[in-house]
Amino acid sequence: MNKNIGTERATGVESRAMLVESRSIDYVPLSERHGRLGDQATIWFAGSAQLLSLATGAIGIALGLNLAWTLIGLALGTFLGTLPVAAHASQGPHLGLPQMVQTRPQFGRYGALFIWLVAVLVYWGYIVLNVNLMGATAEQLSLSSATTGGVVLGLVSIAVAIFGYNLLHVGQRYTTFVLVVVLLIYVGGLLYGGHLPDGLFSLAGSFQFTPFLMVTSAALAYQLSWAFFVSDYSRYMPPTTSHRSIIAYTGLGAGLGVFGMEAVGAMSAALYPKEAITLGLQLSGDLVYPGFGAVVLTVGGIALLIFNGMCAYGGALTLITALDSVLPRSPSRALRIKAIALIGVTATLVGVLLPADFLNTTFYTVLAVLAYLMAPWTAINLVDYFIVRKGRYSVREIFNVRGIYGKWNWRGIAAYVLSFMAMIPFMYLSFYQGPIARYFGGVDYAFFVGIPVGAMLYWLFCLNLDLKTEFEVISAADDNLDRDAAPIV
Repeated sequence: MNKNIGTERATGVESRAMLVESRSIDYVPLSERHGRLGDQATIWFAGSAQLLSLATGAIGIALGLNLAWTLIGLALGTFLGTLPVAAHASQGPHLGLPQMVQTRPQFGRYGALFIWLVAVLVYWGYIVLNVNLMGATAEQLSLSSATTGGVVLGLVSIAVAIFGYNLLHVGQRYTTFVLVVVLLIYVGGLLYGGHLPDGLFSLAGSFQFTPFLMVTSAALAYQLSWAFFVSDYSRYMPPTTSHRSIIAYTGLGAGLGVFGMEAVGAMSAALYPKEAITLGLQLSGDLVYPGFGAVVLTVGGIALLIFNGMCAYGGALTLITALDSVLPRSPSRALRIKAIALIGVTATLVGVLLPADFLNTTFYTVLAVLAYLMAPWTAINLVDYFIVRKGRYSVREIFNVRGIYGKWNWRGIAAYVLSFMAMIPFMYLSFYQGPIARYFGGVDYAFFVGIPVGAMLYWLFCLNLDLKTEFEVISAADDNLDRDAAPIV
């Protein structure tokens, strides 16, 4: 590679950060590819190590599990959830498309509408939770009222989303550096300052099977719910990017980031189990040295603000994808901005209207339901990409109304419906307890059933798929693709 081209790709993110992104769901041509592998680690570290992750970390303590087993459960669930999430990252550079557009080959142009609506709901729901938490944190730090803080910070994150891909990457890159320092000081200060009693780390005689599995399942669900995001933030990378490398960097950032903040949430909950999550964090941070709790909250809040922008950005791309399936339209900067405003503003308004204790009382249930809906999709999408079609798709045919991927694909739809149905007896929620989950004492095995069932069924349904004819069409359809992918406004 020419040295100048390599340098441009490495610095392209910074040089474009203050330019409003022009593309939305359309293909990114080779002339616009840029970035570096480290960006995938930092955007997901900071995107994971934000204040919302505290809630997942505190679940084990609330269930009566001690700190040691809570951390082990969190680590196990995070590892299992990170594997499929990171795998999606390799699709972005290869296809140059956002994540959810890539669902058309598995479900069809109309068949994927339900999946897209679920994805939009996930994005919108996260913005609601994020704004609610940002407002409550601003009030806790005496910066403003919860309502004013939520509205202002929500609008700032919408502005970040409008600038788009590069500003989101740059923001999370610098936030990562600060987060790493702050988290290390927090954990090191509590450990070496003797603020965590030895009994919290006892493994002998403190294991409780049901709470442990609930913590593992919650961590898995939380990590898995981000699978919709991943290719959105890797699609500008060069197509020559190593599959293994980008998966590794994404997994490293997402895995360490989410576990780091979950561990902080578990520690603060263990020290202050009767306090709200963010107040417990502030009080425990002040044990390291007075005022440090506010520093941790502020840095985690900045990461949450940019993560909120990521949610608005990804939600807009998914909404445009769904609209394009019903009424084909040319992607444009203006359309992307309108979609971001629609999702971001409505979710912000709902977020500031929610009660301040919403995160403490309802987070686990909302998280589980969203992850239930998403789990079969990630299995089907990854099996199609890595095993069935082995990454061979036509970009033009994905957007072709009468293309080879069709309006309905019974294989993906059937695999999704059957795998979701297989999960129902294993679900355990506040408003519904499946019979098998009740039999095993309230342990939720739904994800451990739905993902392998969805993967296996889709693979079986695709055994008679005529890939030879499809690949012949692909070779001709994408001829001169980059020549025709002109810049848009």
